[in-house]
Amino acid sequence: MSLDSSHPGLGAATHWLDTPAKNLVESQKVIQVNSTSTIEHACDVLIKHNIQSVPLYDPQTKTYVGMFDLHDLATYILLKRGDQDDSALQLQAAAARSSNSGLARDAIMMGKRSDSVSLLSDMSHMNPFYSVLPETTLAQVVAVFARGTHRVAVMEDDTVCGILSQTRVIRYFFEHCSETLSAKESRLLDTPLRQLGLVTNDVVKVKPQSPVLQALALLERWRISSLAIVDEEDRIVGNLSVADVKYLAKERKLASGTCMELVQAARFVQGMRDGRDRAAVFSVRPEATLRYALTKLIATGAHRVWVTEPRHTEERRGSVAVDMPPMPARRASVSSTSMQTVPIAPSHYAGSFNDMVCGVVSLTDVLRLLVD
Repeated sequence: MSLDSSHPGLGAATHWLDTPAKNLVESQKVIQVNSTSTIEHACDVLIKHNIQSVPLYDPQTKTYVGMFDLHDLATYILLKRGDQDDSALQLQAAAARSSNSGLARDAIMMGKRSDSVSLLSDMSHMNPFYSVLPETTLAQVVAVFARGTHRVAVMEDDTVCGILSQTRVIRYFFEHCSETLSAKESRLLDTPLRQLGLVTNDVVKVKPQSPVLQALALLERWRISSLAIVDEEDRIVGNLSVADVKYLAKERKLASGTCMELVQAARFVQGMRDGRDRAAVFSVRPEATLRYALTKLIATGAHRVWVTEPRHTEERRGSVAVDMPPMPARRASVSSTSMQTVPIAPSHYAGSFNDMVCGVVSLTDVLRLLVD
């Protein structure tokens, strides 16, 4: 991304994109796993610390050998189960085999017991171990994120001093950068999602009773991190995320179950861990602004929110009633730690559990729009 005069204030030290990566990982406790650890132990670490990936450290060579990501686990499960299942699942497993290293493929195909998590490092090729220097600017990091990478390791003297994720960058932008936004960024945040091209019929969906392995195959085939769970009338009733995959290592029988069974098991464990109820799905309407969607992402800690609309609205798409201009919004603080105030939007911004899914807003989408 070029830093030019078309982006007012971008050259100033106060602009958020000029912030060095090290500023966002100061005092961060780095969680890592030895490359000789078992897959189950690595998943235990992810569950305990509520994270989706972890660097793998080789104690013998004293180097980092990769990143264990939940997409890697999903690919591994498909490879292990591919010969036991029929039709589309076998085709998906065959496709996954062709994209993986010969060592990993041969170990699985020969039926050898291979519990080392190092086997899974970068197996899916979706979130490889990507490192940056502490002085790397957020402009450079966000450009990497906009291409689909979800996190980078900030390294100094061959040591990981922090993991910078999309979530951390988005939260930093939201909480500290309201005074340094350019006019272009402010207009972007106040643009309705429909105008940004985030309302589409190409959302990947599954039914509540769909097999878990089918869901994993879809996650890997389309290189996405979440699936909408819809009922027979195409109304959204849940969300299956790659974050739920880690529970398959602990409860292997879930791999033979349905999508809704996995989601329910994951929410139960999460609720037991932090004592809070978990909403099944977060959604917004196409008329909502990007600012509102970003607010919801921050408030819920989600990695994406679904764009939904009532069936009658879909039939009348393009009418004045659908594309009505945003209503004036009051201002209120989103949390006690936030330095920015956020809009309390009109009621038609919020989605309903009876809505049909028509799009999705992910952290990658937000970052891509900000640096476009």
